[in-house]
Amino acid sequence: AEATFVEKGFAGASMSEIAERSSVTKSLIHHHFGSKEALWSEVKRRSFSSYHAQQMQLYAAGELTHETVRASMAAYFRFLGANPQVVRLLAWMRLEHDLDCATMVVELRRLGIFNITEAQRLGILRADVPAEHILIAFLGLTVAFFNDGEFVTDGQPQRIDPEAYLASAWKIFSEGLVPQAPAP
Repeated sequence: AEATFVEKGFAGASMSEIAERSSVTKSLIHHHFGSKEALWSEVKRRSFSSYHAQQMQLYAAGELTHETVRASMAAYFRFLGANPQVVRLLAWMRLEHDLDCATMVVELRRLGIFNITEAQRLGILRADVPAEHILIAFLGLTVAFFNDGEFVTDGQPQRIDPEAYLASAWKIFSEGLVPQAPAP
């Protein structure tokens, strides 16, 4: 099912094709998942589960520092690098206006905004930028390498070292959002 959804998105995937590619009957899929929507939700849940666990570990550590924020960005970047199918799923979700995120994604978004707000309160991140905007920038910088890398490298994204890009993304993020000492 995942391969079909990754290839065709929710709208383009048919239960018949999923059943055929999985070598099972459509009725068996309906028995286990109930509907195409429920199967799609399960594919998204499974796709994000390891990243969710990593982020929850970072949140559970308790201490919010620049390094915690940096580790969060690195975890997301490396997760996407190791799971290119997730990048496509995210693209399909955007194209199809799929706002019905799996519970774990909603939880991460809620905790992310909460932690950004807390980091702003502690002076770790700038307080003059709304937390939601910071989260959008954080996610955008991270996923841009996978969405746009081949467009800026003439179709050869391997020309850019992923870790070098991650370091640059962190520099852009942190130097733009971390409060700077006033000039004398």
